[in-house]
Amino acid sequence: MAYAKSRKRYRIKYKNVAILLAILLIIILLISRGCSALFSKKDKPSPNNTLASEDSEEADPNDLTSQMTTDPTLQTSYYFQSVKVTDADLGVGDLVLVNNNIKFLGSVSEDSLDVVREKKNQAYSVSNYTVKVQPHVMEALNRMLLDFYNATGNDGVMVRAGFRTLEYQQELYDEELASTGQDYSTLVALPGYSEHHTGLAVDFTTYLNNVYKDFDGTGDYEWIMENCYKYGFVNRYPSGKESLTLIDNEPWHFRYVGVAHATAMHNLDYCLEEYIDYLKNYTILNGLFMITTDDGSQYISYYTPKSNGDYTDIFLPEINHETKELYPYEISGNNVDGWIVTFLYKEGNGVIAPTAPETEPEVTTAPEDGGNAQEADNNEEE
Repeated sequence: MAYAKSRKRYRIKYKNVAILLAILLIIILLISRGCSALFSKKDKPSPNNTLASEDSEEADPNDLTSQMTTDPTLQTSYYFQSVKVTDADLGVGDLVLVNNNIKFLGSVSEDSLDVVREKKNQAYSVSNYTVKVQPHVMEALNRMLLDFYNATGNDGVMVRAGFRTLEYQQELYDEELASTGQDYSTLVALPGYSEHHTGLAVDFTTYLNNVYKDFDGTGDYEWIMENCYKYGFVNRYPSGKESLTLIDNEPWHFRYVGVAHATAMHNLDYCLEEYIDYLKNYTILNGLFMITTDDGSQYISYYTPKSNGDYTDIFLPEINHETKELYPYEISGNNVDGWIVTFLYKEGNGVIAPTAPETEPEVTTAPEDGGNAQEADNNEEE
């Protein structure tokens, strides 16, 4: 009996040990599987966590290359390189937004500008030698007005205003106050708040048979209103948008933004204020904005907000990852809070307007510098 009791105790003890060993083995297996899953997650990129913050210096869209796609509006269709910009670059580019509430943050050297009267073709006239614009605007202006003449036979467009210095804008503002007796002006922008400081804006008037008339965008000139976007221009202060632009309708004031963005603004019926806000919906994280121009070219555009640090990383897509060749691109600050990248994804056929004539037209002789050009300056509002 005593033996039996002793044997029974031994067997119970043996069972307990076996059970404990089994439990221990299960725990070890569970821990091993958990560690394996953990390391697997660390090694595998997550589309939800990559670029979680565009302010982070570690943000890199190339982390998603294991999930490459072919949709040109998705980040995962590209390998990227990065460049750094600073807040000083916010005022540089064709998409800077300047209005009565937003001061121009950039600066333009007059030495870098083209004198319109020296660079123009014979399809239009210029009020005097002080009218200047940025060189790429000059090239687009020449093409547009030559094609306008070719389409209508009308050589009456006169360019009466372009770049303005702060000092000249102050003179215009003071003259306006003196003429109205008011303490402020609703027609002339304060110095620093005019688009003319950018070198991207021009004002038109008409000059035919020695008579000046306001450019109202009607008759033959409706062609310019309807086709200017094909050359990169928009009518900056259209009717119906006064509450957004804070400027009355000015059919004579045109602003260069580039063919892609002028096309998008035309198709969306947006003024620049609306369009700059609209582009903020498109980022590397949220999806890219595709623009197809009239010649069949496809452009991709996206917004990058400025970071909280000293610089912001701008990501640029590669055509070929092996050669590191980039798509042709432009970066423009919006003059407020970020940058807009635009790159040419697919080139079109290049035909956007009537072919220029073989010989330039005979045009009405423009007034000599300083002659009656003052009459052309009767609408110096914005």
